[in-house]
Amino acid sequence: MGRTPGDRPGPLQDWSANRGRPGIQLVLVLFRLAQEARGGGGPRRLLAAPLILLYRLVALRLFGIDLPVSTAVGRGLAIHHGMGLVVNRATRIGDGVTLRHSTTLGARRTDEDCPVLASHVDVGPHSVLLGAISVGRGALIGAGSVVLHDVPPATSVAGNPARVLRTRGETPC
Repeated sequence: MGRTPGDRPGPLQDWSANRGRPGIQLVLVLFRLAQEARGGGGPRRLLAAPLILLYRLVALRLFGIDLPVSTAVGRGLAIHHGMGLVVNRATRIGDGVTLRHSTTLGARRTDEDCPVLASHVDVGPHSVLLGAISVGRGALIGAGSVVLHDVPPATSVAGNPARVLRTRGETPC
């Protein structure tokens, strides 16, 4: 029986979602290990600082990915290319989400008003999602979109500002 994205345990939970992208697989394994170390107490906590530093060096300096360890990220995160990906620490990302290069998920007014992406959201390259917005399950964000308002589930949006292109009912693609 084949594995589906996100069904592996622990630090390998994003592995199959990023098949064929070994650099991104490395970044996400380090991300998950750093998250685990950061959350533990005692001796595990002592390992957190060097592991987080290693993750940040690899992710930021080698791949141009700014994904803080404190960010809540679901299983099976897929990152295509990654270069220029910026995610605010207060952003929440669901299971099976796909992010592409030159994408920003960030605050609009305060450091805490950040997007919440439900499961199976697909974000196109060069997109900007700002503020305390909710992106529903199975939504598609078109390339180059600027999203400042909520996106309903199973909806495609694109443009600057993003506008609804079509809705696919409740079925995510």
